[in-house]
Amino acid sequence: MPLAASEASKQTSTPVAIEGPFGPVRLKWHKLRTHLSEAPFKLSNLALGWQLGASLEVDILATADNRFAVLHDPTLGPSTTGRGRVPLMPLASMRGHFHRGADGAPDLDAPVLSLAELMAPLRTLPRAPSANLQLDLKLLEGHTLPDSAIADAAAAVAGLEDAIVVGSHYLDDARRLVAAIPQARLGYDPMLAVSRQPALREPERLLRHIERRKTGVSLAYLRFDAIVAAENQGFPLVARLLDLGIETDAWTVNPGADIDDAILRTLLKAKVRQITTDAPSEIARRMRLC
Repeated sequence: MPLAASEASKQTSTPVAIEGPFGPVRLKWHKLRTHLSEAPFKLSNLALGWQLGASLEVDILATADNRFAVLHDPTLGPSTTGRGRVPLMPLASMRGHFHRGADGAPDLDAPVLSLAELMAPLRTLPRAPSANLQLDLKLLEGHTLPDSAIADAAAAVAGLEDAIVVGSHYLDDARRLVAAIPQARLGYDPMLAVSRQPALREPERLLRHIERRKTGVSLAYLRFDAIVAAENQGFPLVARLLDLGIETDAWTVNPGADIDDAILRTLLKAKVRQITTDAPSEIARRMRLC
């Protein structure tokens, strides 16, 4: 179905990429947001981005019955209208709840859904060639992904596999999920490892860490400040990853005191290929002025 009339103004005001000095830089809509104040995982933003060709992202977390829910946190509250620990709850018990916006109000356009429910409308919508959806795999510490949850995800995205990117801190489980989704791409976020192994803050050590795990990985998700630190030290981390065939996504770049024009210029010059943001219009405007 075509874009709703209420979304018409977003067609021209919500960018999916900007032109950088080394080619296009995709702007990934973090948690499907187009504005910082929005609730996450809005269905209208999913439909809009799918048709505009955006890079989109949702978080997925396995429930007690090994189904995937589209949720970031292991507890339903306070970010949704529900309560309880997600891994201890069956999916059906989450129905009827909604994600909240920045003002705390529930958003009826952002119901708590299973991955299958989120994906279903996309099968009838026209998809722009560049549209893709990252599934950010969340796991509880010490847990592994059950085979039945992998089967649930594979069924949820059936027919749309070539649009899927699986990204995670937990590379082994992400590999298992990608293996069940033909044509899906694999991304690795090493920043949890960096938090546990301070030596990895040294850019060359981080490069070697990723290089040892590079098989099948097409994207590296790096905190923007780790990229800036490497560049300031004279080590071209992002460029070296490109030499390995791995593009870099810089996360999470939002308007605020910790993001100035110098940082944005550094990210562009570093050759990042994607920027994760909750405010694509504002970040695009600022980057065009850099």
